Amino acid sequence: MFDERKHDKELNIDTRGIVEWPLGVNLEYFRTESTLYSDLDRFIDQYDLLDQAKLVDFGSGKGRILYYFNYRYQIPTSGIEFSEVAYHQLMNNFASYSEKHPGLARKISTYKMKAEDYEIKKDENIFYFFNPFTLKIFKEVLQNIEHSLTENPRIADIIIYYPSVNYTEYLDNYSDFHFLQLVKTPKYFINSRESFKVYRYHP
Repeated sequence: MFDERKHDKELNIDTRGIVEWPLGVNLEYFRTESTLYSDLDRFIDQYDLLDQAKLVDFGSGKGRILYYFNYRYQIPTSGIEFSEVAYHQLMNNFASYSEKHPGLARKISTYKMKAEDYEIKKDENIFYFFNPFTLKIFKEVLQNIEHSLTENPRIADIIIYYPSVNYTEYLDNYSDFHFLQLVKTPKYFINSRESFKVYRYHP
């Protein structure tokens, strides 16, 4: 059986558990939960990383995606997190990760802010979502991404883990991104949301 603690120990972080919003607070933002390492391993085995990759995780929580992709691919990663509690844990993990992997940690940036207020950098080209907020917020973030891609043309990917129908229908019908790849997890045949969907933008 896969030990989900193995990678945390390797990275010198603790990204277990869920962070809930207080009842009735920020109803457009959902709870923080980390993508399973076993699923991430499966995804990486099947995903061809873009050249000059720079990843942004919207709703980064405790930072599992930031540290995992930074360590495995040695690429710059940025995390956008609005929850005070989750961001505090994210920064604790950054301190721990930096102790063990100081060189790689220099390529990590974190931002405590609303996702829709984040200004997309002109060279960021991979955008990760694990059901972090409502479709309304997703639309605003996607508009920001597409504006950046228009201003500075480049190939870019959106990676969605546990994709919602709202997200995928909007991407399929109203965005400049096109479906590229489906990576199934072992639970896919019980629940089709147990998967990764990749959408790609070509200038």
